[in-house]
Amino acid sequence: MKPNKLSSRLLALALSLVLSLSLSLPALAAGEDDIIYIHTAKDLCTLSDSCAYDVWSRGKTVLLTADISLRGVDFEPIASFSGTFNGGGHTISGLTLTDSPAGLFLTLERGAFVHALKVEGQVAPGGTKEAVGGIVGRNYGTLEECSFFGVVKGDSAVGGIAGRNEAGGLVANCTVSGSVSANRYTGGIAGYNLGTLRACINSASVNTANVDPTLSLDDLSIDPAASLTDLVSVGAAES
Repeated sequence: MKPNKLSSRLLALALSLVLSLSLSLPALAAGEDDIIYIHTAKDLCTLSDSCAYDVWSRGKTVLLTADISLRGVDFEPIASFSGTFNGGGHTISGLTLTDSPAGLFLTLERGAFVHALKVEGQVAPGGTKEAVGGIVGRNYGTLEECSFFGVVKGDSAVGGIAGRNEAGGLVANCTVSGSVSANRYTGGIAGYNLGTLRACINSASVNTANVDPTLSLDDLSIDPAASLTDLVSVGAAES
């Protein structure tokens, strides 16, 4: 065999091995080290486990690649997130949380960025029932073009997007529909706001009736064209 033919065959074998290894990588670890792809509910649970430490997500980008249902899944909220979460317009549905503070994210740290994420579910925790949000309990980062549909219920600092929007926190171009209720510091977008709410729309009922936390999303009748409120407030409000 001539040397040039031997080299060509060795090169083809090496390329075949590289391709086989790349196809066998787990979904959560695919791509570059700082990019995490979320395809399934299992991937989302793995992300939550990793984010138990506040520095783990720093500098990482999470890409949601499909709609995900958490119905019947033992999901624990993402405790601390410091990176970028790009929802890609996809929906995480079936979110059910019973411990507080509560939200898909418990805390979005300073510098965190959540974009184009839709969440559906029921957030009606026990415990202190404080800092309860449809997407985040306490926000120090930025949420942009996100939405929540469902029931959010607690005692204090309860909001459809964020329970507490802390100083420096930004919630922009977000929407909420469904029902939000609490005893104090209640809001359609944010329950207690020390940051900025910009160009958000709330069509959820806020403390208008006692809502059963077991209410099915199918029982909610929301007209998105009715009673829309564009929130651009910067102060904390109590109702």
